[in-house]
Amino acid sequence: MRADFTPPDFVPDGYTPLQRLGSGQTSHVYLATHASRGEVALKLPRTELQHRPVLRRMFENEVQITLGLKHPNVVQGFAGYPTGPRAYLELEYCAGGTLDQLLLEQGRMPLERSLTLILEVAKGLEYTHDRQVLHRDVKPANVFLKEGGVAKMGDYGTGIFSAEETQERVGTAFYMAPEIFEGQTSTIPTDVYSLGVLAYEVLTGVRPFLGDSYNSLMMAHLTGLPRDPRNYRQDMPKGLSRVVLRAMSRDPEKRFRSVERFIHDFQVVAGIEDTSQEGTLQTGRAGRVSGSAKDADDDKSNRRGGLFGLFRRKRS
Repeated sequence: MRADFTPPDFVPDGYTPLQRLGSGQTSHVYLATHASRGEVALKLPRTELQHRPVLRRMFENEVQITLGLKHPNVVQGFAGYPTGPRAYLELEYCAGGTLDQLLLEQGRMPLERSLTLILEVAKGLEYTHDRQVLHRDVKPANVFLKEGGVAKMGDYGTGIFSAEETQERVGTAFYMAPEIFEGQTSTIPTDVYSLGVLAYEVLTGVRPFLGDSYNSLMMAHLTGLPRDPRNYRQDMPKGLSRVVLRAMSRDPEKRFRSVERFIHDFQVVAGIEDTSQEGTLQTGRAGRVSGSAKDADDDKSNRRGGLFGLFRRKRS
């Protein structure tokens, strides 16, 4: 424990907090030790949640959703209690920080590393959708890295079950789908759009849309066209650019109807084989994206299945 560290007022039984890792809208996050699991991340709700029902509901959602997810590319929740003065959430500790921090430190990364990160995020999001959950805030700051570099989707405070009907404008403005700016309901293609923006940024080292206010970012997403990613990265396969830009289509009907289809086409054009259930990647000869049969599969897959960060290069 750091000498200047002041422990929180409430600590669940069995945990010893060592230091504060950071704070978000709903909670403070601590590095803690658990008697049997060793180092973990411990989320404790902020005191103001008692008077902020929207934020309180976000923390409750995060606990309930996270504890129901278990996938190699999703931050594992071990234990928690959603509400009241003894609320908490215990998560696996990701010592590698966030993808957002990695992009700030390194900018554009080698192509193979970029492809791996995008596919790991996509597989975590695909599993999330398979569990009937929409994330609604897919962005690099919500992707956590294990010490070995594996990427994991996390921070499900904005998450909802896909059967819920809501027109909340939830998300981060750099990554929000155009229809969310217009107050429409979140859907799987909404998350696909945010995934496409994330993929663009990981591949190129720059964001496709910039703005110095919420309104300017809204207009950029509603009316702007991103530059071809190959303008920033000549070593990209041409087909990969098409896949990323399709995910970011302004019209939801023109996007991939599922993350599963995004992953399939992404791997095909990048020449990547998924050789195991854990997603071991091997580079091979790039193929071509399938045509009308793919779109039919998209529709089949789809049937299965306030928090605005601003502004230019200031990351959220």
